[in-house]
Amino acid sequence: MDKRTHIATVMDRKCYGNENYIFGFRNVVLGIYDEETKIFIDEYGNEYYNMTTEEALNESDATAVYNIMKIDDLKDKSKDKDLDAIIFDYQIDAEQKFYYVGFTDSYTPFIVLLSFNAMKKSANNVIKGKRIETDPSINVEKLDKLLLDSFDRDKYSKEDLEKILEKLYVLQDALETTIGTIETQVEAIDSGKTFRQCLDEKIEETNIIKLPEPRIDNKPDTSKLKEDLKRKHQAKIESKELSVVVNPTVPKDKINIKDVFNEVTKYLISQDEPALRVITELARKDLHSKKKREGILLTGQSGSGKTYLMELIAKSIDRPFLVVDATQITVPGYVGKDIEQVLWDLYIKCGRNKEKAERAIIYFDEIDKKGSEKNDDVNAKGVLNVLLKFIEGTTYDAQADTKGSSQIVKIDTSNMTIILGGAFSDVYNSLIVNNTIGFDTEKNSINAPKYRTAETKDFVERGMMTNEFMGRVTVIKLNDLTLDDLKRILREGNESAIRIQETIFNKLGVKIKFTDGYIDSVAKKAYEKKTGARGLNGIVDESTWKVFEEVYENEGTYREAILTEETVEDNSKYKLVKVRRKK
Repeated sequence: MDKRTHIATVMDRKCYGNENYIFGFRNVVLGIYDEETKIFIDEYGNEYYNMTTEEALNESDATAVYNIMKIDDLKDKSKDKDLDAIIFDYQIDAEQKFYYVGFTDSYTPFIVLLSFNAMKKSANNVIKGKRIETDPSINVEKLDKLLLDSFDRDKYSKEDLEKILEKLYVLQDALETTIGTIETQVEAIDSGKTFRQCLDEKIEETNIIKLPEPRIDNKPDTSKLKEDLKRKHQAKIESKELSVVVNPTVPKDKINIKDVFNEVTKYLISQDEPALRVITELARKDLHSKKKREGILLTGQSGSGKTYLMELIAKSIDRPFLVVDATQITVPGYVGKDIEQVLWDLYIKCGRNKEKAERAIIYFDEIDKKGSEKNDDVNAKGVLNVLLKFIEGTTYDAQADTKGSSQIVKIDTSNMTIILGGAFSDVYNSLIVNNTIGFDTEKNSINAPKYRTAETKDFVERGMMTNEFMGRVTVIKLNDLTLDDLKRILREGNESAIRIQETIFNKLGVKIKFTDGYIDSVAKKAYEKKTGARGLNGIVDESTWKVFEEVYENEGTYREAILTEETVEDNSKYKLVKVRRKK
């Protein structure tokens, strides 16, 4: 295996305040890079973390790598150069850059890329008292003369002008860096804050430090020159070569929304938009501490797939998942399970891994049952208040038995994803806006009711939730399942009831065939019972157990089982095709 596929810059780490660092150039190395682990292994076997990872900031080893590039990509850009020349050019560029890396007050990681050349240029500006004295080699008069000379076609060649533009651009970098730094310092003095606090606020609010353009008094019209500089400036923005660029990093387990959506919708049918919305909200929560202190309230009819959706998402993004029956949660003094016991269950499920537990997705099901119109129902209202604290993030003493357990583990819920689910039938029945529910003869299907958008007051007045609770959650409603949706779930779902039966019968060497009449009849029965998708499994199990028993007891006798509409009503009515025997 080739041990020289990538090139990287080894950076030395210097501490700058609490969990903030300066990384400076050390040397250039060749080796291989593992995208998944973010580890660079040089040709001598030494391992380095990528500078953007938490490990690079927390490891005792004060070195990391950055500017990792494929050697083949560099060769494509410099086809006329050999490897040594490419490494030389790469090193010259890498030596001019250093980085400010750390965390904002909300613990959002960031990287500030600084140009060493631009900083050296800005060092030529010496502050004397309240007046800035500019390097005499860079002044307004010389800029004026340069501007006028540029109109003389015989004065400069195209190559000369391009070189001048490059120098002017470096000057622009220096001015922007100096002005931006001093203005931030002035803001810090005015507000009574430190320079670092002001810098962190700019990073948090805008995700990029926007430095003002240089101000030169009494300058002549330089529109053409400015246009050229602007074009060069934009080109550098696109190539990420600004003197000061802030690149906020994302979590190392960043959610790939498209991939998760594609995986989830293989199994969950007719819920594409709600599924995409939930996945998107989870990705958004990962990038801001305030969003993490909000829950998601999944609503929709029983059997629409609320729990299944979260189970699929948790599996796809590889996070622990715990379903909690909200009706069993109580406040201290009542019979039931305390929130500390719930966290202990999560801790055990995560193999007693505290860090893993603190990143889990917890789904509180049947939360609508905690709504109560009785003002004296202390337990119901109390549980909602307990969950508010849980959602916003706090530390609990998780323990198996809160009444006498000596084994306690402190669990912080700040980074957990809290999902709450409930049908809220009373709420949605009051929001129906059409009166045409029933069988559509043209489409040969049963229509689902249409609702107006639910508002907070609907959940407070009809669902008996509290205003405080509804103010901490984002409401997402799953689609009501129509008769056609139930048919699609049977036919298309990767783990639908009939797919499960096909797998079981295949293991017995028998092909099981479900006619269209069978599927239509199962779907209609589930729809009429209002059991949703989960009701399909029970109907299919009930209608297939007799044919399974016969095939199972007579293994090798049959090659095909055929189930029809009649089988749904009478599970003894099915057809078996025997194996053909050679004469």
